Amino acid sequence: MAEASKTIVMEAPRDRIWEVIVDYQQYPEFVDGAQRVKIISRDVGKARIEYGIQLLGKDITYTLDHFEDGPGSMRWELIESNILKGNTGSWKLKDLGGGRTEVTYSLGLDFKIYVPGMILNGLVKSSLPKMLESFEKRTKKVMSSHG
Repeated sequence: MAEASKTIVMEAPRDRIWEVIVDYQQYPEFVDGAQRVKIISRDVGKARIEYGIQLLGKDITYTLDHFEDGPGSMRWELIESNILKGNTGSWKLKDLGGGRTEVTYSLGLDFKIYVPGMILNGLVKSSLPKMLESFEKRTKKVMSSHG
């Protein structure tokens, strides 16, 4: 399994970033490659979501259980997928005060099909900055629309 983690500081309050992270239904609007999202179940602190994405020129479907451990901490694990053997990760948000938040995004991926380690590691590492950037842009857009 290829794993990576990245931490950045976002100029946005923790609660605003959290709202964007747990608004799964909106992911296709701003997450690169996300084509569809289906909420299978949603309870306090847990959500089961089915995703459809394009990756490496393939249509990939997968279902994740998201464990929302209070505002600012969420982890997920793979339930099933047509191509993925593993998909784990987490979001950790630390309020720095003054409307600034330290954001750590971690991801672990493994495929049922052979993907060379160099490509898999590159894919995981390159997806982290893009993912963080897309969530930061979305948070700023949501903040400006709320005035």
